[in-house]
Amino acid sequence: MPVEKVLLMRDVAQSLLEIAQNAHPREMLMLLRGRKKKDVLEIDEILFAPLSRHDEHSAFFRFDMLPLDFTIIGLAHSHPSGDPHPSDEDLYHFIGNIMLILTPPYLTLEDIHAYNSKGDRVKVFLKG
Repeated sequence: MPVEKVLLMRDVAQSLLEIAQNAHPREMLMLLRGRKKKDVLEIDEILFAPLSRHDEHSAFFRFDMLPLDFTIIGLAHSHPSGDPHPSDEDLYHFIGNIMLILTPPYLTLEDIHAYNSKGDRVKVFLKG
């Protein structure tokens, strides 16, 4: 069943926005932890990606160092350029069920954009 809605814990959203602000103008990259219930994805924790590297145009990590953790349900990264859409490269490196893209000014939920593995937009709601 495809993901129709993302429930993002309020503290997780705030942490992602702060990390993106602090990394700007470099990209940031985080792993998302949570669970899927039918067509709803609930994100309740973030993890640092192993051996991640960040610059103004990309962020990446060692996929071979990804922990064997079935609660990792996707990735979050920023687009300092302000473009909220996933690139072909983003979709090629998609893992899990969801990708969050954060865009400047990194202040509110409107700066967090969610996509499925096909690049289709998914609605995000705050929880908690």
